[in-house]
Amino acid sequence: MKVKKPRGTRDFPPDEIEDREYVEDSIEEVFRSHNYRRIQTPTFEHADLFQLKSGEEIAEHMYVFEDKSGRRLCLRPEATASVCRMYSEELRDSRLPLRLYYFCPMFRYERPQKGRYREFWHLGVELIGPKGPEADAEVISLAYDSLKKLGLEFTLEVGHIGILRGLMDDLGIEEKLQGRVIACIDKDDIEQLKEIVDEKAIFDLIGLKGMTGIIQKADELLRGHKKAREALSELKEVLGWLDYMNIEYALNLGIVRGLEYYTAVVFEVRVHGLGAQNQVCGGGRYDNLIELFSGLKIPAVGFAFGFDRVMNALELQEIKIPERRVDAVIAPVNASMREDALRIASSLRDGLIIDMDVMNRKLDKILQYAGDIHARYVLIVGSEDLKEEKATLRDLDTGKQEKIKITELKEKLREL
Repeated sequence: MKVKKPRGTRDFPPDEIEDREYVEDSIEEVFRSHNYRRIQTPTFEHADLFQLKSGEEIAEHMYVFEDKSGRRLCLRPEATASVCRMYSEELRDSRLPLRLYYFCPMFRYERPQKGRYREFWHLGVELIGPKGPEADAEVISLAYDSLKKLGLEFTLEVGHIGILRGLMDDLGIEEKLQGRVIACIDKDDIEQLKEIVDEKAIFDLIGLKGMTGIIQKADELLRGHKKAREALSELKEVLGWLDYMNIEYALNLGIVRGLEYYTAVVFEVRVHGLGAQNQVCGGGRYDNLIELFSGLKIPAVGFAFGFDRVMNALELQEIKIPERRVDAVIAPVNASMREDALRIASSLRDGLIIDMDVMNRKLDKILQYAGDIHARYVLIVGSEDLKEEKATLRDLDTGKQEKIKITELKEKLREL
C-alpha cells in the first residue's frame, strides 16, 4: 500500500531543514537581543478561541474536529489568540511588559498554491502591556531589522485601522457592516465594497498610499471626523519614532489585515516578485483581545512572519545561506582501529560536528563519503600514528595532510 503525504503539506529533507534553522536562528537572535523570550502553545485549542475575534476568513478555513468526549477543537490557525489565552491562564500575574515570541506550525484548509500551504509556519512576537508609539515602533523595528539582517529587499507598509473605523463611526456605519467593509478591503474586492457602502471618503482614504504628502492628504480628507483624526494623530506619533530609528517605510491607509482583533497601528511587509503571495509579514496593535478572554484590559501589539514565504523570498533574491559543514569525519584505517577511532570521536564532539564511519568501509570509501557530505577534514586513525599519540588530519579542500597530536586535535579543528 502506497501512502502519500496529505495535500498542502511538505517533507523537509536535511539540507532544507538546515537552511530553515539558519534563518530561524538569525531572526530569533534579533528577538532575543530585545529580551523577547520563547513560548509554546498547544497545537490544538478549543474552536471558540478563534471564532470570537479572528474573523470569518480564518473561521471558514479552520480544521475543526470533535474529540472522544465531544469537545469541539481545532488545529491552531494562528498564534495571537493562543498567546492571549495563555496570558489569561498562565501569565496574568507576570510583571509587564511581557516580550514573547514563538515559532510553530499553523493549519488552515485552503487551496494549496505556491507560497500557501495547509500546514505552514509562523515566527512571531507579542509585546503585552505597553500602550504607546514606542511599543508599536519597537515591534515594527523587530520585523524590519530581522529581514535586513538576512539581506532581503522588501517594502514595509504602515497604516492604522483605527482611522478607517473612526471614519465609519463618524459616518454612522454600524459595527456589523464595518466588518463586511473591512473584509472586502482585505480581499481587495472593490466591486463588492461598492455594493456595501457608497461613501466617497472611505474610497479616498483606502487609496492613500505612498510616502510624500499622504499625511497631509489624510488631514484634509478627515476634517470634521474626530475619531478618525485622533487615530491619525496616533499614527503620526508612531511614524515619528520610526523616523528616529531610521526605519524605511511607506504609508498605506488601506491596510486593514484579515483578523478582526486589530484596533490601531497595522503594518505589512511585502517582497516583490513572489506573485500573489508576496506578503511575508503582518501585524499590528490589538488592545481588546486579552480583555475578551480574561476581563483584564491589557493592551498588546505583535506580528508574525510567514516563515515559508521568507524562505521563498530568500530563494527568489538568490541570497545564499551559509553551508553547514561537518568539521571532520573519523576514519579508522582498519577494523582494529575502530575502538580508538570512537574514543577520539567522542573526545572531539564538544562544540564540533564530528562524523564517524559506521559502515565498516575501507579508507578510500570513507574519503569518498567525506567528500560527498562536504566535510572539511578527514581524521585518519592508524596504528603507527597512535603509537605516537597522533592522527593524520587531511584537508579535503586542499588535499594537504599533517600529523597532529590527539591532545591538540580539538583546538586545531576549532582554529581551522
